[in-house]
Amino acid sequence: MEGQPDVPLTVLLLALLLTVVTLLVCAGVMILLLHRPSWGSPLAGALATMALMVTVVGLLVSVTRS
Repeated sequence: MEGQPDVPLTVLLLALLLTVVTLLVCAGVMILLLHRPSWGSPLAGALATMALMVTVVGLLVSVTRS
């Protein structure tokens, strides 16, 4: 169709996979923080590392697709 970008199915599946994994990790972190509040600092570092990895993967995908 005219005017609509052609997005390959693999990119959509990768975005869906990243979203699902991120939501699962965040739900696990929330459960851990409810049961062990003293783990807040290590979990914050782990979440920051995960966010950085997701950002790098997203940038790599967007650069290789353009």
